[in-house]
Amino acid sequence: MIVVYGKGKTGEAVKRFLDSLGKESILIDDKDSFDDFSKVQMIVVSPGVPFYHNIYSIAKKNRIPIISEIELADRYYKGKKIAITGTDGKTTTTSLIYYILKEKRDSYVGGNYGIPFVDIVQQAKKDSTVVLELSSFQLYSTVEFKPDIAVWLNISKDHLDWHKKFSHYCLSKAKITKNQGENDTLILNRDDEILRRVKSKAKILLFSLGKLPNKTEGVYLQNFKREGDCTVLTLTLRMDREMILSLRTKLIGLHNASNIMASLLATYISGLELDYILHKIESFEPLPHRIEFVRKLRGVSFYNDSKATTVQAVMKALESFDGKIVLILGGINKGGDFSTLGKLLSEKVKGVFIIGSSKEEIYRMVKDFCPARMVNSLEEAVKEGLEIAEESDTVLLSPGCASFDMFKSYADRGEQFREIVRRLNG
Repeated sequence: MIVVYGKGKTGEAVKRFLDSLGKESILIDDKDSFDDFSKVQMIVVSPGVPFYHNIYSIAKKNRIPIISEIELADRYYKGKKIAITGTDGKTTTTSLIYYILKEKRDSYVGGNYGIPFVDIVQQAKKDSTVVLELSSFQLYSTVEFKPDIAVWLNISKDHLDWHKKFSHYCLSKAKITKNQGENDTLILNRDDEILRRVKSKAKILLFSLGKLPNKTEGVYLQNFKREGDCTVLTLTLRMDREMILSLRTKLIGLHNASNIMASLLATYISGLELDYILHKIESFEPLPHRIEFVRKLRGVSFYNDSKATTVQAVMKALESFDGKIVLILGGINKGGDFSTLGKLLSEKVKGVFIIGSSKEEIYRMVKDFCPARMVNSLEEAVKEGLEIAEESDTVLLSPGCASFDMFKSYADRGEQFREIVRRLNG
């Protein structure tokens, strides 16, 4: 008997998968009364179930293996695996890698991206490649999971409501490379001080916004230039030899230069031709809710960055714009320290409007750096933001928080922002 714990999308997918294999299983959650674990051989937990949940204690007490859906799927998947993790940039990088691969390889995309890995296993061929976006929740309960190519983009404080300690969050993320061997590859961001200390048996490739140290392989940024709604990048790819690469992309911001470099390395070592990779990067359309241009009104530009649910993501968004910014923050703070934005707020932000359940906490963190106000709704923030914005300024929704206090999701928050902005009259 296998217990599947958690009745959300992942739990239901695991139950279907086990049924297809002819495995006896039961799907339960906190609302169910199930206490006979004597015949349970394994427990599969959904990513939303935290490590301090009673099910982990039950598993330990009864000596029952407890694993994630990712671990279960991995035991049956026979193709190549590219896995991406990080605090920010996972979805963009996952989407870009898949976009580059899909015309040349039998490829699938899933994980935290929205498609359970077990659903992919049921349709994938042996010579396929799966591109997996993996959260710390999904990685925590992996045991033997081993990607052929692991991409670790960055790490900063996030999900401390789930992990409790930053060290626990880091250790969960590190499981992406824990089981890798010398025939595997780990792609790391050298600009991240914590990731510089990561040890792995895998071959390590680096990407950086500055020049890489001698005798290291990877890719680094030589020049970055904003031209209208596009960015022009000059990169140096250093593998068996050094090559200078130039490309024009619709992805805005230095953080996206990092995402592009990670994607380039992952697809290049997968065997794709460089010219093809560069062409695909140039044609890639930015994903919604990630520094997404919405509208210009009275010379003021409105951008939707609702996917920014961490302080680090807000920092990267602020760094992506020239000129003055009117910033909309707030929601449910996941443990972020907004005072670390102080220098950027002082230099670039004309005013901050703060919404959501954590608005008082965030207000205390930012009020000394720029004019700040707490407001009651997103619509109020947008309208008051437009009042203080002048021609050539930017009104930016980059909340740095989870959305569930006021919205169904970050996407719902972004869509409501779009609609509010579109209803504004001149």
